[in-house]
Amino acid sequence: MSDSSKRMANPEDMEHLAKLFDGRGNLRDKLDEAFTRASRLGVSDKLGPLKPMQSWTSDTAIDLRRRAAILRADKGDPKAAALYAGFTAEELKGVDLPPDAMLIANASVANGDKFDTKWLERQKGETLSDWIERIKGDAVAKVTGDKNLGEVVGDYIDITAMASTVPGAFKMTAMGTLQLIKHFKSLKTPGSVEFLKAPGTTLAQLLKGQSSSRFIPASIKSLAASIGSRTPAPILDALTGKDGLAALSGRQWAWEANLLKVGKNASALSRATGASRLSAFASGAGTAMRTAGWWRAAGVGGSAVSTVIGAVDLVQEGNPVEAFKRDKAGYVAKASGVAFNASLTAAMIAPNPITIGAAVVTGAVYGVATIVDNWDTVKKFPGKVADAGAWAGKKISEGAGKLADGVKALGSALNPFD
Repeated sequence: MSDSSKRMANPEDMEHLAKLFDGRGNLRDKLDEAFTRASRLGVSDKLGPLKPMQSWTSDTAIDLRRRAAILRADKGDPKAAALYAGFTAEELKGVDLPPDAMLIANASVANGDKFDTKWLERQKGETLSDWIERIKGDAVAKVTGDKNLGEVVGDYIDITAMASTVPGAFKMTAMGTLQLIKHFKSLKTPGSVEFLKAPGTTLAQLLKGQSSSRFIPASIKSLAASIGSRTPAPILDALTGKDGLAALSGRQWAWEANLLKVGKNASALSRATGASRLSAFASGAGTAMRTAGWWRAAGVGGSAVSTVIGAVDLVQEGNPVEAFKRDKAGYVAKASGVAFNASLTAAMIAPNPITIGAAVVTGAVYGVATIVDNWDTVKKFPGKVADAGAWAGKKISEGAGKLADGVKALGSALNPFD
């Protein structure tokens, strides 16, 4: 593509043209429909000459989008490389793309005639998050010219992600199991029922001097209770939840309350006093939020977002059967991760034997599946790091040699007697 054609071409027009080829209800869909009808009527052979058009429409649409992405990269669009890879604008909405990796990726796209862009193309079944993680390592490999160093960066990202999620999943499994055991044991003694607590509310319990955990030292409990007693009640309630409102779901403490019941009962009370449906709903939602407190509400929001992101990843994997065959451990890890975050969200909103039990089971599956999926990476990582260290040492040695030669040459040039 010449410089003049680059200036005249419009990426939006090219993307629109691509949609006419493979967009919903356009040429590709009409061709597929025609072949389906012909097959039902037993006249598929009549459409034989049109068969190559099916692949042609797809290939042409891909080519048009890549050309549009090149134009976008040329104009500094930060999402150009992701669009070139094959992701849609809808998939990229609200996504934070890593600026360091994208800078190299976009430079490769903008100079596609000079640099290899094969590494940027989306692989079969690759999700956006998978692609982002992969190109971080690939970008390092491109800059350094050392494939192993790129793999070290990619593996480090995978291992770090595993280390940040797996312990939390196993902790939920362990603590949730202990909670369930205590709860069911307490049911045998009338009047001393130990209600289940929402995950992520340990700090709230500590600040109010109500933590019964055997794993937290007494000194920590005493210090936290002391801090909580000196914190103004309105601030403490805003952070940890207002215990007085927990009674709307039949509980004493905010961390035991079912927020759905609290909201429903508060809404019903509001309706009973003559409030409109909208006002009653707002009252119920506000009461549930005050019962939860900022920390618990933030936890619910975070796990809900993780659930949605994980679900989108699963959708981007394509056909579940094919995705499972392609990467059994990886797919189980992703699917169980979505299930774990969904059950964790439910447990934080409404702690009961069903939601806590679901979080316990899915947390165990998720933790084990993630370890299995990353086991080869963990085993090979030390060797790759050692190789990367040898590469770095070699480069430093070469650099030191060149520096010494440079100093020698400079000294020779400045020496009038040389």
